[in-house]
Amino acid sequence: MSFFSNARSGFTFVALLAAMIILGGCYGTKYIYDPGTNFSGLKSYEWTPAASHMGRTETLVVANVQFVADQILEQKGFKKTSEKPDLLISIEDEYEIGTYYGGYKLRTLTLKIFRRDSKELIWRGTAPGTINTDAASNDLKNAVQDILANFPPK
Repeated sequence: MSFFSNARSGFTFVALLAAMIILGGCYGTKYIYDPGTNFSGLKSYEWTPAASHMGRTETLVVANVQFVADQILEQKGFKKTSEKPDLLISIEDEYEIGTYYGGYKLRTLTLKIFRRDSKELIWRGTAPGTINTDAASNDLKNAVQDILANFPPK
């Protein structure tokens, strides 16, 4: 009997350790910005056209990233506009090889923010790790929230 109870507690420990590694290592978002930029006067933005990935554009992923980011940016006081915005925002993503049932899995998701007038990159945030893009998963939403948590910099 003690073999089974030790085996069961050993299995529980391994399962908990695996869950902590998987959940703790998904994102680890990183960001960098130009410390010479005064972000306080920058209040409007526009999305740049989506980049093509291997000859195709993942328009549903782009639409979902923009939808989540628009809500977050609005809460932070930014206005989406095509009339001379202060900022341009681009999305870059890198997919895992192959597709999966229910959607694609991203290896990284990056948001880059440029000054519209100079096209100068002033802020970049990246969420590395496997990001499930399936609508039933919160991975993509969580990745966008984590990326924009530090924008604008304090």
